[in-house]
Amino acid sequence: MRWTLWFYIARRFLWTVGAAFLAVLMLVVIVDMVELLRSNKDGRAGFLDLLGMAFLHAPSITIAAAPFTVLLAAMVSFAVLARRSELVVTRAAGVSVWRLIMPALVVAALLGVFSFAVYNPIASAFAARFETLESRYFERPSSRLAVASGGLWLRQGGVKGQTVIRATRASASIERLWDVSVFQFDAEDRLYRRLDARTAVLGDRAWRLGGVTRWDLLTGAGTDAEKAIVETRSVSMEETTIDTDLTVEHIQDSFAAPQTISFWKLPGFIALLEESGFASNRHRMHWFGLISAPVVFMAMVLIGAAFSMRHARFGGLGFMALGCVISGFGFFFLSDISSALGASGAVPVLLAAWAPPFSAVLFSLGLLLHLEDG
Repeated sequence: MRWTLWFYIARRFLWTVGAAFLAVLMLVVIVDMVELLRSNKDGRAGFLDLLGMAFLHAPSITIAAAPFTVLLAAMVSFAVLARRSELVVTRAAGVSVWRLIMPALVVAALLGVFSFAVYNPIASAFAARFETLESRYFERPSSRLAVASGGLWLRQGGVKGQTVIRATRASASIERLWDVSVFQFDAEDRLYRRLDARTAVLGDRAWRLGGVTRWDLLTGAGTDAEKAIVETRSVSMEETTIDTDLTVEHIQDSFAAPQTISFWKLPGFIALLEESGFASNRHRMHWFGLISAPVVFMAMVLIGAAFSMRHARFGGLGFMALGCVISGFGFFFLSDISSALGASGAVPVLLAAWAPPFSAVLFSLGLLLHLEDG
């Protein structure tokens, strides 16, 4: 009987979570579809293209909304059990409230592991594809910054052509670069100049290069296939400048969003950021947030159970449901503040990432103890 009851509660909770997830997913797709239709003023994307983009963007949103989805599912599951007097019967048979909640807690923990180990890599791949399509159809700016094991690469455009900048490392604010190589291309994408510099400082619409060696590359005549570099001229100078339309804000916004990077690839990307001298707090916060999903889901189950296991004949179910929703929004509010503090470096990332989940667990345990055993 013990395992029969265990699997019965686990199965009911899992089905409710699945139904709540599908409801949230469809709601996100509808809202995204409306926003994409408004953005598609030029009609460059067809209806099916926009629908596909909405489905690509939805998984990353559902990950952010997953704690609230689990909270809603827990509240509905235990409220239905209480309304059907199933909780009264099991409590009368000597089953404690903790044994009733345990199946849902185990399922929530497994769903938390599934969310970051399996679902997140899929959602991040979809989000990256969504950004590519968004840039194609709506002419949104694509990323100008790439970080690799050899350093970082910046790309900027201009009237004369493209300029590519490579640096071994950079300051956290990205205003200063070290060991810099600049490759300048003309309007026909032919390399015509290279500059090597010890440092590069981003100023007002210009990069100031220090300790510079410049090579002017001259190409031969003929067709494009026959043209080749026939002469190079080297010039050393203490300082020079190159025009740019980049700002610190533009460069920082060009970082790959944490939501577009798989959970399994985030540690390597964070290591590359730190090796290049960039601050990785935002990406570390996202990674720890994914890892904490099992604890967060378990806390949501405890909160949902505490507010919904009251029998219907006692009344006050509406106020209990309202209290559950307010507690859920309170957790999201605390998490957002903590994430902002951690991303800015005001508090340690580890503390900012784990304080809200464990606070929610302690709050829900205290509330459940007070309502059931107090």
